[in-house]
Amino acid sequence: SMGTTDSKGTKVFALTGKIKKGGLVEIPMGKTLRDVIFDIGGGIKSDKKFKAVQMGGPSGGCIPNDLLDTVIDYKALGATGAIMGSGGMVVMDESTCMVGMAKFFLDFTAKESCGKCVHCRLGTKRMLEILERIVDGKGEVEDLDKLEHLGNFIKDRSLCGLGKSAPLPVLSTLRNFRDEYVEHIVDKKCAAHVCK
Repeated sequence: SMGTTDSKGTKVFALTGKIKKGGLVEIPMGKTLRDVIFDIGGGIKSDKKFKAVQMGGPSGGCIPNDLLDTVIDYKALGATGAIMGSGGMVVMDESTCMVGMAKFFLDFTAKESCGKCVHCRLGTKRMLEILERIVDGKGEVEDLDKLEHLGNFIKDRSLCGLGKSAPLPVLSTLRNFRDEYVEHIVDKKCAAHVCK
């Protein structure tokens, strides 16, 4: 009886990150991200500004502030570029560098690749190399198109779920936080003061 028409029942999430009250939470499908982060989680630590939430575990996508009222169900989360995945919900505040965050999660999935298909085995490594250049202040504007092309190629052609979702942190941050990538490349600076 709980949930939405397309997503019945409840889902357990590991609510973590820059949140006042983290932990395992079970919610009925159909709640909004705002309900979970601000009502259940108590809002952002130190009352800082909410920036994004990364959904679905290490290979999930990032949902920005302007989509905070997204309903939690499989279809709605998929439309944002995120996934339900393993139920990870990592909350980020204004002090988070989205480029560094994408690099962090891609590093994990690149290491987890089984190596069976070339797209995931080599593609994630090439994407990671580009992100490392950008974070180090050596990126070029053309790198953004390369990341997008590689990410979509890996997502569409990988054999398993890991490869199909590995590029999501990068693709979703490129879509929602492209200005931070441009700032790293053109201005050679990180507004969050995370990247050197």
